[in-house]
Amino acid sequence: MTDDIDAVCRRALGFLELGMPEDALADLDELTATNSIALHLRVDALFRLQRWQDASAICLPMTEQEPSDPGWWIQAAYAQRRASSIQEAEMILRAGLTRHPANALMFYNLACYSCVQQKIEEALRLLGKAVSIDPETMLAMARTDSDLEVLRPWILEQQAARRERSGAS
Repeated sequence: MTDDIDAVCRRALGFLELGMPEDALADLDELTATNSIALHLRVDALFRLQRWQDASAICLPMTEQEPSDPGWWIQAAYAQRRASSIQEAEMILRAGLTRHPANALMFYNLACYSCVQQKIEEALRLLGKAVSIDPETMLAMARTDSDLEVLRPWILEQQAARRERSGAS
């Protein structure tokens, strides 16, 4: 990354941290060259502005240009869920899992999508997979996620069991 791109990205990140996504986008618009970091920052700003179609227009092609970056798959699904449909978001994440079969966040998001669609057994299986990969993070997120409300008893049981096991050590 050149110094100019680095400086613009740092300023944009600062604006995002301050809750100023419009200013972040204005800074990022100064770049003639684009790179992955700048594009991720742009998508972050677009998400904050709820410009789902614009974010999707960046993320979807990036899943093909940089398929090794799981962030593009996750962001593409997130944008597509809001821009179009939960089914399209699910297809994106399932395709991403073929490249990133151990990505806990992909399993977690698929669990959310299944839960919202009332596919409770599938949601439980997917959330269980996410928790098996990254228990602390996934359970902490799941505890307050409104998409997973119906699974809350299972989530609390898992957290209690983990505390009990760690206390017994």
